[in-house]
Amino acid sequence: MKRLVVGPLEANCYILWDSSDLSAVVVDPGHDGEVIEKEVKKQGLEVKYIINTHGHFDHIGATGYLRERLGVKLAIHTKDVPLLEAATVQGSYFNVETPPQRAPEVFLEDGTLIEAGSLSIKVLHTPGHTEGGVCLYVEDEGVLFTGDTLFAGSVGRTDLPGGSFETLMNSIREKILPLGDSVRVFPGHGPETTVGEEKSLNPFITGEQP
Repeated sequence: MKRLVVGPLEANCYILWDSSDLSAVVVDPGHDGEVIEKEVKKQGLEVKYIINTHGHFDHIGATGYLRERLGVKLAIHTKDVPLLEAATVQGSYFNVETPPQRAPEVFLEDGTLIEAGSLSIKVLHTPGHTEGGVCLYVEDEGVLFTGDTLFAGSVGRTDLPGGSFETLMNSIREKILPLGDSVRVFPGHGPETTVGEEKSLNPFITGEQP
């Protein structure tokens, strides 16, 4: 796995691959498409899918560029397709130029499996930050990519259209915490953590936030 911090909002883009045949997926290419493409080529990877954990502009901005350059399919949850279609408008609110995005080829749902070589990624629908937000669970490796659902010490904002704090917390409690304390969490912004650390220290989960 390779993590790249991209764009003015410093989103985490992750490149995951099977070391045996170099099949790969790119998760949340939010910006800096040339940088991501360079890393893909440096590693000699064959990207099978781009996966967007949700449709906010800072996670999808370079998706179109990479689809064009690498000739790969895009996967996103059905309910976040409208956000994908509104990428340029979204970016304008934050003064970040964001290219328009084409419709996806793969529509994710809870339980969808995305495979690249021996890499198997299970989709967990975790709405709350957006209606179609997902986490990506690689059970064999004990790792979870949470997008903007869960961060180290915090959770995703819920004040944007489609957001709901109650829904977000239900997603975390029902879909993420049961995975086990040892699962490593790689969020959409900021450093990695574990489910166990967040269960015991995250004030939104412990109920100790101000």
